[in-house]
Formats: sequence, C-alpha cells, structure tokens
Amino acid sequence: MKPRVICHTFTSIDGRIKQTIWGLTDPAKYFEEPAAQIKADAWLVGRVTMQEFSSKKKHKFRPASGKDIRKDFVALQTSNTYAVVIDPSGKCEWDGNMVSTEHVIEVLTEKVSNGYLGHLRENNVSYIFGGKKELDLALVLEKLNKLFRISTVRIDGGGHVNGAFLKAGLIDEISVVLAPIADGTIHSLVAFEAEEGYGKRKATHLKLKSLKKIYDDFLWIRYDVVKPQTPFLNAPARKKAAAKKK
Repeated sequence: MKPRVICHTFTSIDGRIKQTIWGLTDPAKYFEEPAAQIKADAWLVGRVTMQEFSSKKKHKFRPASGKDIRKDFVALQTSNTYAVVIDPSGKCEWDGNMVSTEHVIEVLTEKVSNGYLGHLRENNVSYIFGGKKELDLALVLEKLNKLFRISTVRIDGGGHVNGAFLKAGLIDEISVVLAPIADGTIHSLVAFEAEEGYGKRKATHLKLKSLKKIYDDFLWIRYDVVKPQTPFLNAPARKKAAAKKK
C-alpha cells in the first residue's frame, strides 16, 4: 500500500519556481502558510533542499559494520511526523535526527558506504533503501507506509523531485500557489522537470478540486490527478510485469 501523495509548489504564471527576479518581500510565506494547511504525516524534499536544514559541518565517518547495517533502519523517535529526504548517494550529514518537529528519514540507494550508514545510526536518523543504484519511488512509498505508517506525504521538492514522482505516476494531488508574476527566464527551473523531449510519456491530466484567492492577487489551486486505468502495482508485481515484457 502506498501513501496519498500531494505535490505542493509555488510558481509564477509561466511555471517558474526560482524567485531570483520576483522582488517579493517574504517569498517563503506564500509557500509555507498554504502548505501548513495540507494535512500530511510527512513532507518530502530532495537532497539539495534538505541540506539547508542538515548539518553545516563536515563529519568524519568511522568504519561501521554489523549484519543489519545495510537493512532499513527505523530509529527510536519522539515524533509521529516526518521529514523525508531523497538522498540516493548519502550526502546530507546530521547532528541529530530532527528538522523542526519532524523525525528525519533518509531515502538511499545501496551504493552508500557503511561509514555513512554508521553516521546516520549514531545520530538516530532513520533510513530506507529504495534500490541498488537507482531509486524505485513506488517502493520508497510502500516502505514509508509499512515501516512508519505514513498515510499522506506532501512533496515540497524542486522541479526534479516533483518531475520524478510525476513521471512515475505516483502523485495523487497537485497544490499550486500561483503568483501574479510573469518570470520569462529561459531555461529556469519549472515546477515539474520530468525528462528531455517527449518520448513515450503522456501528460498528466488534472481535475479541479478547489480554487481560492489568497494574499490579494495570488491563487491557491488544488487539483486531483486523473489516474489512468492501469492499477498501482506493488514491488513484486512490478518485477513480474517487467519480466513478462522481456
């Protein structure tokens, strides 16, 4: 079973998310205040975003071993809400296991070192493996539900994280705070960066859920994702389906 996935983003009317030339006095509030009204057990971001919250010092990783070191690790926790980071190579470092009031969960691939895993365990940071060299995001969601009982995840990521979940067909709802701004910067990041070109991917269709005017001229729009007829497959079923295609 996977959690409900809500992708929350803040964009200009042309979909840009980098606010370099927007001239807003307090840009964070336009994202954070609506986000706080979305009920979720966890918020999820990419490694670059999470490094704003993780340790700013460089740690030395001591050799670590043990038969369980390379198994998913559910640390002791004092919170039932979570901050999840997509960090395939294990680059975020920690002095503790909390971001504000949320317990940290690292999402890793198996290419990370034992030393890094030891660093996470020393700081009581939970971690799960989402694949050998590449992440299977559907598997990640299954583990978040099974190991941490997370029923709703809010993605607060940038264009690449949002795009990865969109391409995988794993988003259930999209929440957009639309700024009354036309950015126009060529090659600037947009809300969803899925892949170059068109390939075989189909655009994601949406159904309007709600529309609200906020902060005078901003719009907060929420859409349900129109799901294709193909049912969600768990990890064993996906492997079986992939084997049949070969």
